[in-house]
Amino acid sequence: MRHLLVAFGFVFLSGCTSNAVVIRSEAGAFSARDYLQTAYETLVVAETDTSGHRIRAQLETRAALEALGERGGGERKVPFEGPPTLSVALALLEHTEPEMTQNVLALTHARRALAELREALK
Repeated sequence: MRHLLVAFGFVFLSGCTSNAVVIRSEAGAFSARDYLQTAYETLVVAETDTSGHRIRAQLETRAALEALGERGGGERKVPFEGPPTLSVALALLEHTEPEMTQNVLALTHARRALAELREALK
């Protein structure tokens, strides 16, 4: 089981994996769109041997961005420590849910991406 801890402007993901994910951001400094964009860019370059879960998560993340009026691509906006991995993308996407309650389509795509990443990380 994974746990997400937010403290002092950092996001820590801990649990089954030995690598903790640290996303460096101040509370409220980034929008859901920023987290989605960074998650998308992370998924583009993350490890690929996940039985198709990574690519499906990537497509769902891009669809969430498009539902918000954005296209995937561009610069990473939310800084994080370490290499771009599925765990980083998961932590970034988990950060988007509370802010997207007004856009049901974007939220649906983000949740589908989260489900794919959780399956890939089992």
